[in-house]
Amino acid sequence: MRPSKSIRPIKRSRWSIALILPNFFPECHSLACQKNLDNRARSTVGYVHRATSLHRVNRIKNPMDFYFNCYSEFSLQRLMVSDQPRTDAFAAAIKEIIKGEERVIDVGTGTGLLAMLAAKAGAKKVYALDQANIAQAARDAVEKNHLSEQVEVININATEFQSAEPADVIISEWLGHFAFAEAMFQDVVICRDKNLKEGGTMLPSGIELMIAPLSSPLLYEEEGPGFWKRDVHGIDYTHLEIEELKQALASKTFVLAEDLIAPGKSLLSLDLATATSSDPWQSGEVEFTIERDGILDGFVGWFIAQLSPLVRLDTGPDQPGTHWQQSYFPFPKIALKKGQTITLKYALSPHPVESRSLELKLAAGSKELTYTIG
Repeated sequence: MRPSKSIRPIKRSRWSIALILPNFFPECHSLACQKNLDNRARSTVGYVHRATSLHRVNRIKNPMDFYFNCYSEFSLQRLMVSDQPRTDAFAAAIKEIIKGEERVIDVGTGTGLLAMLAAKAGAKKVYALDQANIAQAARDAVEKNHLSEQVEVININATEFQSAEPADVIISEWLGHFAFAEAMFQDVVICRDKNLKEGGTMLPSGIELMIAPLSSPLLYEEEGPGFWKRDVHGIDYTHLEIEELKQALASKTFVLAEDLIAPGKSLLSLDLATATSSDPWQSGEVEFTIERDGILDGFVGWFIAQLSPLVRLDTGPDQPGTHWQQSYFPFPKIALKKGQTITLKYALSPHPVESRSLELKLAAGSKELTYTIG
């Protein structure tokens, strides 16, 4: 399904704003479509895609407190709700799935939007779960919209929730950077196994990860390691290009579809009714046939979420922009000719230190990098 309107991709700029945070903070959702914040507020953990003050962040001692507290900020909730392709797709899928009288669980309800849409579509009972303090705002919204008889907002970790009766449907917008960053998928699986009736419906029902090779000098030199080849007031920083490549930090940006030098290939595809929490951690290889001469200087990753039988949310470069943008993996340059094939080996795994981040190993030819996605 392709919504009629979309968030416009941001024009790339040489300059960006970065926020350096202590090294234990996991990622929150992005503030993707504000004025070209670089979306790479880096620590050794990854990125926190939001603007906040260091003095306030430093008062939060527990990284899990930070993770959930950031979801209580209305600016963050606004940016997700105002992502029209995202919100329209979930609304359409809920209308398709809910036929009337279902018992529904909404995992990570936020402002309660999806829970209330399920109630308006005819659900008999909706449990709207959120561990963040935003639960109170959701409760207020439910009351204001006269849906309190159907929707019960519960301030709880979804892994701890046990419904009195099995649920017919579980709804959750758990998707992070490259789908699985933030590790919310694991919580959804636990909630599903405890509460969803046999033959019940998951929304989304499926997820697929995609990747494609890029030839984008603009992206590589404006937002990637190629920047260091520039003269900076007579100072030579060219040696830092390879050093930044070695750090292998994935970033979020809008990638132009015309920068792809081969169509995307699937890394993995999961049925969310049966997938286990370890199923995303896969390895393998894909082969690309290059469609035009160019210098490969990176890869782009994205996800496709099958929300319902008729509604698919595609976050690829040729689709309307979303707050997820795409995942950019700068890579050592390889000259390629039209018709040539290149094999990409990959391995996706949880980050060994950063609990809500990912690692993605990519190898092509003699070159190999292991990226942090978070």
